Amino acid sequence: MKINKFIASALVLLFFQSCTKEVDFNQLDDATIHSTYISTLVYLNLTAPKFLDEFNREINITSDLIEAPITNESKPYLEKVEFTVKTKNSFNRNFTLSIVFYDAFGQAIYVLQPMINVPPNSPEITTIIEIPTEDISVIYNTQYFGFHFLLLPSDDGSVISINDSETLALKSAAKLFFNYRKI
Repeated sequence: MKINKFIASALVLLFFQSCTKEVDFNQLDDATIHSTYISTLVYLNLTAPKFLDEFNREINITSDLIEAPITNESKPYLEKVEFTVKTKNSFNRNFTLSIVFYDAFGQAIYVLQPMINVPPNSPEITTIIEIPTEDISVIYNTQYFGFHFLLLPSDDGSVISINDSETLALKSAAKLFFNYRKI
């Protein structure tokens, strides 16, 4: 009986020694974790009255501002930012969309390039714009994103009417790429 306990103990000890090796906890200093975060920014479905003033005359620019989803804690880890913009236009008019970054005081500090052309009577069009690496730091000072539609003049002289049933739809999201590493 003692021999069986001795053999069992020896086998257990042998298995634990042969199956383990030293753990180098310094490897944790070199570890990185890549993560992607998608933030829905704005969904708009603009109808004719959004492009008319109180006298039902066309206005050139329609805008919407939203708060930026970037927090101070994420700044050192942000590596890349992509904006995905989906537009659909049933108006018989061209629009240009610009995305402008604003600071906490409402001052424009950056315009995302290129501006997006929204052709007349267009199905859903997806545009992806990446902020260049050298410009990513501007996002740290961004408090608001502005979405500005510029209504371009018609080729035939037609104007938007209060009774028009057309729509201009916009869906947008920001995709943030993070690399969490020891700093």
